[in-house]
Amino acid sequence: MSGGSAAATRCWCSGCLRQMSEVQQSMVLASRGRRLLATAIDAVLVPSLSLLLVMATGVVEDAEDYADFWWITHVLLLAVTSYILLNGYSLWRTQQTLGKRILGIAMVDAAGGPVAWWRLILLRAPFFALMFLIVVPPVALLPLVDHLCIFGKKRRCLHDRVAGTCVVRIGA
Repeated sequence: MSGGSAAATRCWCSGCLRQMSEVQQSMVLASRGRRLLATAIDAVLVPSLSLLLVMATGVVEDAEDYADFWWITHVLLLAVTSYILLNGYSLWRTQQTLGKRILGIAMVDAAGGPVAWWRLILLRAPFFALMFLIVVPPVALLPLVDHLCIFGKKRRCLHDRVAGTCVVRIGA
């Protein structure tokens, strides 16, 4: 990247995100390894907070809690809450989850600009939850198909294609 465009990609405030379309040709896609490691970091942090919330709220504290299937809905809502608590503000401001921030990568739209927050939450985030459903036979293949798509030329997972995003290195 040239000097001016590198500076534009290092600063991820809202104003700098608008400049991303100017440097689209010089964007460096995040490596598959960085993306996998960022996902692994998020896959540890989000369930950890979810577990703390489940214990704090007592959703599945007694044997009677398992008598119906409402506990699954409560746990799922706590997991979504955990994802938003950990990543919501960061997704809105910097287009990064905590794992992506640690590894210096971020999401941009296909044109290299900022991604609308609603796209990140409504179109991209549900795929994160699917990773944990790999043990459920009817949906077990979806997380695998989602992540196998990264081996294409453009390094975009299925969730990237659905949300119209790509993941790039910042400061590269």
